[in-house]
Amino acid sequence: YAQAQPRAAADKASVWFAAYPPAMITRPGESVLAALGQERLWQAFAEIGIQALHTGPMKQAGGLRGAEFTPTVDGYFDRIGLELDPAFGTVAEYIAMSQNAARHGGVIIDDIVPGHTGKGPDFRLAEQNVGDYPGLYHMVEIDAADWSLLPEAPTGHDAVNLSPQTVDALKAKGYLVGRLGRVIFYEPGVKETNWSVTAPVRGVDGVTRRWVYLHYFKEGQPTLNWLDPSFAAPRLVVGDALHSLDVLGAGMVRLDANGFLGVEIRDDGPAWSEGHPLSVTANQLIAGMVRKAGGFSFQELNLTVDDIAAMSQGGADLSYDFITRPAYHHALVTGDTEFLRLMLNTVHEFGIDPASLIHALQNH
Repeated sequence: YAQAQPRAAADKASVWFAAYPPAMITRPGESVLAALGQERLWQAFAEIGIQALHTGPMKQAGGLRGAEFTPTVDGYFDRIGLELDPAFGTVAEYIAMSQNAARHGGVIIDDIVPGHTGKGPDFRLAEQNVGDYPGLYHMVEIDAADWSLLPEAPTGHDAVNLSPQTVDALKAKGYLVGRLGRVIFYEPGVKETNWSVTAPVRGVDGVTRRWVYLHYFKEGQPTLNWLDPSFAAPRLVVGDALHSLDVLGAGMVRLDANGFLGVEIRDDGPAWSEGHPLSVTANQLIAGMVRKAGGFSFQELNLTVDDIAAMSQGGADLSYDFITRPAYHHALVTGDTEFLRLMLNTVHEFGIDPASLIHALQNH
């Protein structure tokens, strides 16, 4: 389990059907999971050579405001629990789907998100400073004496994004690692940095706090902290992966947002947040545990070629092909294979096994 096994994973299932649960149309009264577990469907898959079904994210996602759950803000990638979203079906239907797939030589592929969660019960408990819940997230309590540096959260909002100037000021005071190299989902006045601050939250100890937290993606997707003394995030994510394999019956899991698991201050520029060695180590831990439990993993890692090569050393067994797919498209459109030859040679130069690259039609 220490080394990635791309060819073993590909031998187990080399052709997949990728589903997107919110877009599926089922029979009246039929759940998505019931539809995906149909005997006729798996007979058809077996006949045409489809060996795996990637369900896409189907578990509880979104947030919690008071006693009310709020909808997902990122297509169910803002996970808040192990339970399946009732909109897609039941645990019993998921297990039945896995068993039916196995009877036809197929594999179910589930999703885990090592990089972040939604703002569910775990995050709300962290805000209230309960136990080691604050250790789950890259979040920092701001001393009340420095609240004058922080913007107020608008009415009806539980947090507000920080300006670059505020991030710089908090870095100067030793609170934050500072700005990151890029801001995904950048939008002026909405998301100008990867840092947001909560409204004042009263903790279980009676102390009112404001927390600044990191989010690579949307405000509702707080980043997990993979290097906290509590090791709360590794426990959560590895437990999630093993739940998929051992309880739900999946044979493989996708690692989403797995390239953003380490962040570190730099004095001479933006924080080191991509290509960080902690991401490699964390992925080796997750992927090794999955292999030890008899499964495989693949990653959605839209980073540099050297990052993909590094993360494949003991990490996920397979990767979406962000390297040669654009080059294949270019060759098909132009009739010129020079770019494709360049990228194929680059794959070999970096020691990436071509069998580890997934060519997906519906996603990347």
